[in-house]
Amino acid sequence: MATLKNLSALMILLVVPVAFLPKATFAKVGNPDCGKGIRSDCGSGLFQFIFLADTFTPTNECCHELLKAGKNCHNQFVELSISSHKPIKGTKSDVYRRSNETWNNCVAALSPVSPPEPAH
Repeated sequence: MATLKNLSALMILLVVPVAFLPKATFAKVGNPDCGKGIRSDCGSGLFQFIFLADTFTPTNECCHELLKAGKNCHNQFVELSISSHKPIKGTKSDVYRRSNETWNNCVAALSPVSPPEPAH
């Protein structure tokens, strides 16, 4: 029973900081308010996908929050996280690739769809 209690406490210590890290990190970059509108669950999912290669597909709402924060804020978040030696999965190039993939997927998801070309 004590082992289960200790394991539960350890999981809380590991999971809770990760859940709050992305939002806190977004709020500290160059513009202190640039990530203010990103909810912690969205920020956590983005962080886990970009840095830990976790399987996270941002919702349209999450993409809207990311795009509203702006590309500069997104890039600053990635740079700050890399420079602070946070654990990452893969190489820095992998992180940049996943970061760009996330941004581009969100842009594509929220871009208006063009009507189909008329048939001739």
